[in-house]
Amino acid sequence: MTNIESLFSYTVGRYEAVDHLLSMGVGAHFAALIFFILTSRFVAPHYRTATALSCIVMVSAGIILYGQSNLWEQAFTFNQSTGMYDPAQETFSNGYRYVNWMITVPCLLVQLLIVLNIRGNDLFKTATTLILLAWAMIVTGYVGQLYEIDSIGTLMLWGAISTLFFIGMNWIVGTRIFRATPDMPATAASPMRKVFWLMMFAWTLYPLAYGMPFFEASSTGVVIRQGLFTVADVTSKVIYGLMITYIAIQRSAAEGFEPAMQVTDLLPQRGTVAA
Repeated sequence: MTNIESLFSYTVGRYEAVDHLLSMGVGAHFAALIFFILTSRFVAPHYRTATALSCIVMVSAGIILYGQSNLWEQAFTFNQSTGMYDPAQETFSNGYRYVNWMITVPCLLVQLLIVLNIRGNDLFKTATTLILLAWAMIVTGYVGQLYEIDSIGTLMLWGAISTLFFIGMNWIVGTRIFRATPDMPATAASPMRKVFWLMMFAWTLYPLAYGMPFFEASSTGVVIRQGLFTVADVTSKVIYGLMITYIAIQRSAAEGFEPAMQVTDLLPQRGTVAA
């Protein structure tokens, strides 16, 4: 499978911009992995699965981005005569990202439900619905990007279908968040509302990157696309995971979990967190 990335030659600056963006994504995810491992002891046992899921997301995303970084370097060779990086025999593909999202997106959704304190049958039913919507969104998006070189119309058609699942998934997420926050401690409720808006921001970047062949099919568009992917990855996984961990610690402290009560003295409290 070939994406538009493999169609163009790149100046040194544009080639290195993409290379550095991918490397930054790798570093951010593995650094966050260490943080989540170290802070898991401050989270009460019934919320700790959310932290474990963050660790899975960091490993999965970090590995796939490392592979993307290596693939980028193999897909182009420097041409001494022109001073450009030209396509090599290896082709660059964003398809691996979609395979990774089949793992990470369900993890992100389930850890959200856990810190919302959704349990038992309700957890199973809601998680199942969200995961099926997420997989449908990802699979239809994957099919669409197979056509980004041959048929922009087909790319956008599958993108529109994928968006329907995206809207349904986010409707459920938003409903569950804003239904739960009135019953949460104030120190957790305000960050939880911010999590929703973070998700809306970060997850909207992905369809923008998906549609880049329609907006700007050029080497500049490739740099913008990989920039959008990287910002989306870091915000929707790393920053999201940090916020989920913060909420889990605050809920743990409010419920009397001693390690969390001790560490919350070092965290911003209600007076310093904007509502």
